[in-house]
Amino acid sequence: MSEKEVTKEKKVAAPAPTPAAAASASTTESEKKVKKTPVTKSAKANLCFPVGRIHRMLKDKVSVKRVSVLAAVYLAAILEYLTSEVLELTTSTLTKDYHVRRITPRHLLLSIKTDEELDNLIRTSTTIAGGGVLPHIHKVLYKKGEEKGAPVKH
Repeated sequence: MSEKEVTKEKKVAAPAPTPAAAASASTTESEKKVKKTPVTKSAKANLCFPVGRIHRMLKDKVSVKRVSVLAAVYLAAILEYLTSEVLELTTSTLTKDYHVRRITPRHLLLSIKTDEELDNLIRTSTTIAGGGVLPHIHKVLYKKGEEKGAPVKH
């Protein structure tokens, strides 16, 4: 006999369960089911930044009726990308020049100001607290014939 004929005979030979037996079987099956572990929106999107929190904040701050989850995913991805760019630029600058182990706001400011695109992005709208100012000595303050690194002494 073929496999199809064997399965047909098994189906025919087995009596149909009564409704009470079917109900009791379903409860035992539901008890046996294991709950799936919840997966966050960030994990689904393969991001480190919290998509759920960003979505909640968007709904609170934006004056529209509905905010798509995709908008929150996109915004989280942008924020994560910008953060990784700034940190990569800062760490590369620190390891080459200063040999320090801790990133300070000053280091962040210097690395952002050296990159033209990041500087244009945050130039007018952002002040980094504790960042200080860029080191700059105006040309007028130099004496004629002095090197560029030494200011005029009075």
